[in-house]
Amino acid sequence: MTVSGLERARQALHRDDPEVLLGERECAWLDVKERIYPLANPKGPEELAKDVAAFANTLHGGLLAVGFTTRREHGEEIVDALNPVPRRLVNLDQYRQVIATRVLPALREVTVEWISRENDTGVLVIDIPAQPRSSQLFAVPAPTGTTEVNKAAVGVPVRRGDGTTWLRPHEIQHLIGLGYANFGDGADKLAAALAALQTPREEQPKHAVGGGEPGWSRIFQQAVSDLAEQGVTLGDPISDVDSTGPGVAQHFQVPGQRAGWVLCAQPQHRPVAIADEIWQALLEQGSGAPDGDALSAIGFPAGDPLASHVVDQDATAVPLSGGHWGSGRLLRGPGTHGRDWWWEPDPVASTTMSASTRNWTGSPTPPQLRARVLAILPFADAATAKITPDRMDAVLPELPFSTLAGFTTNLSRRRGGELPAGTWTPGANGNASDRLSYSCEITAPDGELALSAEVMMTLPPAARSSAVIACAEVRVENFDAWSRALHAPVPDLRWSIDDLVEFFVAAWDTATEFLPRMAGDGSSASGRWSGVPQIELSIGAESRHDHEAGDQLMLADVLDLEPFGAGDRRDQLTELFVSVTSAPGLCADSRRRLIRSMLVEMAHRYGFMQVREDTF
Repeated sequence: MTVSGLERARQALHRDDPEVLLGERECAWLDVKERIYPLANPKGPEELAKDVAAFANTLHGGLLAVGFTTRREHGEEIVDALNPVPRRLVNLDQYRQVIATRVLPALREVTVEWISRENDTGVLVIDIPAQPRSSQLFAVPAPTGTTEVNKAAVGVPVRRGDGTTWLRPHEIQHLIGLGYANFGDGADKLAAALAALQTPREEQPKHAVGGGEPGWSRIFQQAVSDLAEQGVTLGDPISDVDSTGPGVAQHFQVPGQRAGWVLCAQPQHRPVAIADEIWQALLEQGSGAPDGDALSAIGFPAGDPLASHVVDQDATAVPLSGGHWGSGRLLRGPGTHGRDWWWEPDPVASTTMSASTRNWTGSPTPPQLRARVLAILPFADAATAKITPDRMDAVLPELPFSTLAGFTTNLSRRRGGELPAGTWTPGANGNASDRLSYSCEITAPDGELALSAEVMMTLPPAARSSAVIACAEVRVENFDAWSRALHAPVPDLRWSIDDLVEFFVAAWDTATEFLPRMAGDGSSASGRWSGVPQIELSIGAESRHDHEAGDQLMLADVLDLEPFGAGDRRDQLTELFVSVTSAPGLCADSRRRLIRSMLVEMAHRYGFMQVREDTF
């Protein structure tokens, strides 16, 4: 990991999110412990002081975290799992006291913090920021293994790779000798040693604005200058310009501030400065991508060809571009202070049908009209989804009061009849831990099926992550039976365009919000995606596969197409279909606006070119 990885970890831990360390390897800036330092034991304070001073003797500092287990992979220690320690065993003031009295000279801005977890347990985090170079090296009393603190000798611990070692006697003697040569006899030996290290460290190359990836130096330098004129100071670069996602990025840090910036850019666009905490939200929201390349999936903040702009920590909506998921937005509710971000794709219409479009349509007695909304929801944690009796008991009683049930009842009410969709029973498409089907039926007085509504859902196999498929549909099984059930003559039972819009609004809510609640924590609770969610809207006229010639119903027989105007295929159409990229969470008014827009797009794709935005 680069130093920028340390800054990202610091930001997450500052937000009480220790899970950010899972999967990281112990390295020059990270050391995790499974058990607390035994400060009551003589060796405990010695070990704590040594580990802290070792990070202080690096250019960038580091993190000590207590409450994790590791696993060994290819000779490296990988942070494997949280293992919170009891709060009663950790005295934060005692830790601070040991660090303050045993590390010489005194450290600056070291923090000892506690992140609480359940059952009065938690994680201890010691953050050692980069120290002034004029203060290095840091020393600790030489170990004695007893309660006595050594007053005659010191040791100098250093962090090398993923371990901590001591400078050897001849190394210390060499540094002291250099110190005497530079500063004269009588100077404090430790100060001389510290100063002597400065010469070789000054020779190490620093990061330069725009340095690293070829071709970006002038562009990044100009962006930093332009942003400074706008009153935005990015600070010093703490990484090179690296190729990542759809472009390049460089990390910056303002001295003395915990929060940093990332300057990112795509070809043909000016760089965008984005607050580090929002950059982390981008990484989190794209982290469900199957290949793990979050930024290639989700993209960068959309840049401008002419000027650099800023996405600061107060932003609530960030337009994105360049990712293979297509254009979208990073969003959060106002006042959430960096939490509760979600990604939402921009709506894009298509008439390309998915492999799931024809799910649950095979029937020896097909309905005369089938209207449906099918949602393809690739939740990042879909493989953990499972339907359980408890979830069904909690959610299914709400079906009679769902928006889909309400639409089905109102469909008849608008035609003068009171035919409530109140009784829901297991449907014909099966129920198990990975699938669900519930339906309600409305019959004519003679028992013939007139109307039905059904909800269906399938979950992906547990062995792999895929999409949750959820569907809500209403069917006119037989128009004559529906007419008899209404007990009143209705000149035209065909659906209107307004009926269709209201169905899509209700079924969208049921398919994307109501049904996934039965999938548990593997559904929308995670807020992350492994792909782009798709919502399919369709209405069709169906007939038996063995129908006689001339018996095939046309769409105009079941849906009033007059508002669409003339069309080349009007008399031959049996269905209308459109798919749109969209995510759950839209309110009813937003769904209605989007659906009307998609109906216009659908009409154009099926040849009804007279349809305009104000048609419906």
